[in-house]
Amino acid sequence: MRRVFLFNPENDIALGSGMPRLTPPRQAALLHRAGAMLPFWLGAGEDSVVVANADLREAEVWRDELRARHGIAGPSPVADLRAIGEARLSPWGWSLDAVSQFERLGIDRARMAAMEETMGMRRGLSHRRSSLEFLGSWRQRGNCLPYAMPLEAKSVTEVEELVGEWGTAFVKSPWSSSGRGVFPVSLSTLGVSLPRVEGVIRRQGSVMVEPELPRLQDFAMLFDYAGGEARFEGYSLFFNSTATNYGGNYVGSDDMIVDKLEQWLTRRDVEQARDEALAILPLVLGNGYEGPLGVDMMVCGDGGSDCWIAPCVEINLRYTMGFVARGVWSKLEKEGVMSVSPCGAGLAVTTEKGEEPVWLAPRNDWFDFLFRPYA
Repeated sequence: MRRVFLFNPENDIALGSGMPRLTPPRQAALLHRAGAMLPFWLGAGEDSVVVANADLREAEVWRDELRARHGIAGPSPVADLRAIGEARLSPWGWSLDAVSQFERLGIDRARMAAMEETMGMRRGLSHRRSSLEFLGSWRQRGNCLPYAMPLEAKSVTEVEELVGEWGTAFVKSPWSSSGRGVFPVSLSTLGVSLPRVEGVIRRQGSVMVEPELPRLQDFAMLFDYAGGEARFEGYSLFFNSTATNYGGNYVGSDDMIVDKLEQWLTRRDVEQARDEALAILPLVLGNGYEGPLGVDMMVCGDGGSDCWIAPCVEINLRYTMGFVARGVWSKLEKEGVMSVSPCGAGLAVTTEKGEEPVWLAPRNDWFDFLFRPYA
C-alpha cells in the first residue's frame, strides 16, 4: 500500500503537552516547514509527502532536479489529502496533534478517531521512563551495566539528592526531541538549573536523571515494530552539534558503521547488543506500539581497552534522522556525511573534489539539509 508521509518533528513536544492541537515554538514550526520533504528519502515513487501549499511548486522542482541529476525516484509532494484514497499514513511520529493535522489535511474523521484511541498508550510508551524498563530487562537477562541506573525524579529534592550523589548528571524532560529537553547539571550549577527542573516537573510530572557517562561515540539501532515483535532495520551513526543537540549522521552501509565502531568495540559486542534489543523491546512495548523506532546508544569508556556500550540512552518511538540517512544511502549509494543546521552554518557548498553537496530538502531561508559524499 502506498504511503503518505508527514514530517512533524514537533511531535515529541506535542506528546509532552498532551493537547489535541499544538502551537509549536517558532523554531520547531520552521523546521517542520523547511524539512517537509525529508521523508522523500524514506519512500518510493508511488508515495506522497505533505508540504505546505505555498511550497508545493518548489518541492516539485526539487524532486525533478534530483531525478535529473542523480537518477533517483521518490515520493511526490502533496498539499491536500482529500482525494488521496487508500494509503498508509506515516507521520514522523504519532500524537493527538498528528491526528489533528491529518484531519485538517482532509483525512476522514472516522478513520482518525480510530487512531486517536491508541494515542494514550503511545504517549505513555514514549515517556523516557521506557528506557528504564529497557535497562532493567537488560540487567535481568544477565547483561553487564557498568554504571548507575537512571532514575525518574518527581521533585526537586530528589534531583538534588541524585546530583549530590553523582556529582554530575543529565536531566531529561520525559518528552522532548533532538536533545532540546536534555541539560547537564552539577553541584556547582545546580542552583541555576533548579528553576528549569521545577518547570519541567510542573508541566510533565517528573524528570529523568542519569549519571554523566564517559561518552566516546553516539549511535543507534533502528527497528520496525509490529504485532509485538521488533525487526532490525539497520544502524545509525550520528553526531551532535552541541553536547545534546543533533547535528548530523554518517551515511553508509551497516558494515561501514560497524567498522567505525570497531575502533572501540568488537563486531560481536555490537551484534550482541542488537540481539538483546530485539528480545527486550517486546518486553517494554508489548502490543502497545506499531511503527518505526530507534534505540539510542553510546560507546563509553577510556578510549583504550576498556570500552563498553550504554545500551539504551533513550527509545524514540518515531522516525529518526538515522532512517533518513539509511534512505540517502539506499538511493544514492554513496558514503558521506549529512547534516542539519541553520542556513549558512552547515557543510561547505563544495567538497574537496569541487562537487556540490546534495540538498536533502528544497533550499529555504531557515535550515540547510545537506549530504556531502566522501572525497
